[in-house]
Amino acid sequence: MSAHAKLPAASFPVRRMDFNFADSPKYWFANDPFLSHYMNNLSSLFPYGEKFFVDSVRAVRDHITDPQLKKDISAFIGQEAMHSKEHAAYNEYAAKHNIDLHRLELRIKVLLEWVTRFSTVKQRLAITCALEHFTATMAEQMLQREDLSCQMNDPRLYQLWLWHAIEENEHKAVAYDTYQAVGGGYFTRVSMMLLSTLLFFGVIGWFQVHLLRKDGQLFNWRSWGKGLKTLLSPRNGFLTQLLRPYLSYYRPGFHPNDYVTKPLEQRWRERLGFNN
Repeated sequence: MSAHAKLPAASFPVRRMDFNFADSPKYWFANDPFLSHYMNNLSSLFPYGEKFFVDSVRAVRDHITDPQLKKDISAFIGQEAMHSKEHAAYNEYAAKHNIDLHRLELRIKVLLEWVTRFSTVKQRLAITCALEHFTATMAEQMLQREDLSCQMNDPRLYQLWLWHAIEENEHKAVAYDTYQAVGGGYFTRVSMMLLSTLLFFGVIGWFQVHLLRKDGQLFNWRSWGKGLKTLLSPRNGFLTQLLRPYLSYYRPGFHPNDYVTKPLEQRWRERLGFNN
C-alpha cells in the first residue's frame, strides 16, 4: 500500500454518550419488580463482561492482516468501552434505590478471572463469539419488539438500552470474523458456546433471585408470573424467541450476518437522532 493510499474507515462509529440515571424510578420497566431487576441483572454483566470481550479480541489483534477488520476491531473496542462506562453509570440509579449492582459486577469479575486462568487465547475468543451472539440476538429482539421496549417508563434508561442494542448489532460479526481470521475451528466454537450457555443462564438465575430477595420481592408471585410470561411464553417470550437463532450458532457454516439487521439499525438510529 502506498504512503498516500487511503485506509478504510471502520464499518461503524464509536459514539460518546453521557447518561445520568440518578433520577430514574426504581421499577422502571413496566412498573414491575421482576422485569426491572431482570434488566438490572443484565446490566451488572456488562462492565467486566465487555472488558473480557475487549481483552479477548485485543490479544490477537496483531495477528490480523485485513485492514478493514483491523479498523473494525478498533471500533469494536471503542464501542465496548463506552458500553462498560455507561453501564457503570447505571449504578447511580442502583445506589439511589439500594440495589447493590456493584457487588454483582465484582462476582462477574471473579468468574471471568477464573475463566481466563483456565482457558487459552483462542478459547477466550470463542467464548466472546458465543456471548456476542447472545447479546446481538437479544439486542435484535429488543429493537424489533416495541411491545417490550415501550414498557421502559424512564426515557434515559430507554435510550441507554436502545443505543446499546443498535451497537451490539453493528459490531456483532467482529469477534467472529477475528476468530475465523486466526484459524478458530468449529469444535472450539461450539464447545465454548455450550460452556457459555451454562455460565450465562446459571449467573442470570442466581442474580435474579439475589436481587428480588434483597428487594423484599422474592415472594411477589404476581411479579414472578408477569416476568416469567414475558420471558418464557411459548408464543412470544423474550427468551423463547432466542431459541432459533441460538441453535443456528451450531451450524458449521454459521455467520452472525446471516441475521440481516442493517435496516433495523438504521431505523433506530434515525429514531434516536444519531447522525450515523
